[in-house]
Amino acid sequence: MKILCYHGIINKKKKSAANFALKHIEKKTFIKQIKYLKKNTNIISMDEVCYNISNKIKFKKNSVCITFDDGFENNFKIACPILKKYKIPTIFYLCPKIISKKYFFWVDIIEICLLNTKQKVITIGKNNKYILNNIKNRKKAVTKIKKYCKSIDDSKKNKVIKSIIAQSKVNYKSYINQDIYKPASWSQIKKVLNSNLFQIGGHSLLHSLLTKKSKTQMTKDIKETINIIKKKTNVRVKYFSYPEGRFNKSIINAMKNNKILSSPIATSGTNSVNTNLFKLKRYMVGFSGTKFPFSIS
Repeated sequence: MKILCYHGIINKKKKSAANFALKHIEKKTFIKQIKYLKKNTNIISMDEVCYNISNKIKFKKNSVCITFDDGFENNFKIACPILKKYKIPTIFYLCPKIISKKYFFWVDIIEICLLNTKQKVITIGKNNKYILNNIKNRKKAVTKIKKYCKSIDDSKKNKVIKSIIAQSKVNYKSYINQDIYKPASWSQIKKVLNSNLFQIGGHSLLHSLLTKKSKTQMTKDIKETINIIKKKTNVRVKYFSYPEGRFNKSIINAMKNNKILSSPIATSGTNSVNTNLFKLKRYMVGFSGTKFPFSIS
């Protein structure tokens, strides 16, 4: 059984360097993939995934589960009508403090600032200089700084991002209405929940790495994520997705204590009835070169 993870669907590929990691894929590509899955696979919901594994019921051949991470508006404006047309059950993992706000995911702030600044050099800390004299170097800087920020705690990460904003002199907030950055609204989410095809889950409050928080902070983040989604949608989420796919035993225990039934990781691979529900493998389709795991002629 394969689980596919998408982040966003956009009408047309960007002509600029934005979205160079292909977190958001083109609508025509998505439709082609969905048509293939509908015709050639057995598409199941996350409820079925968890039921089968919990009860050791073998998955049917070519079983597939569709998921989306983060909560971008394009998930609900572009992807949902396609998913509904082909009757594809899907779960959307949300960061509730982003929803209905003019907030950006921190990774997107880095991308916007470094790809659009007129500055030729950005310095992180005392000695780490990033040359931004061409698009290739800007992309490299984005990738390296994102990786660095994933290795440090929230307070240090936030200082790095503030420094990038100040040095770049880019008004990143003016990009909020672009389809690769704009978060969904609660009204959009509640509307799609009228269909029994769609489910929602948690993905942390603001996409901060749970592994970089103290046990108290991490537990609070999980609880608040569940509570805000319940307050806004009247849905008590039972599924979660680790930000960046990163987890540890303490995070798994905190999720279990909050009645979460499963959480996938960010590693490609096939799942079986023997797979741990808190270590479900997923293919990050399109993102950073991850290919759609089926051959489409």
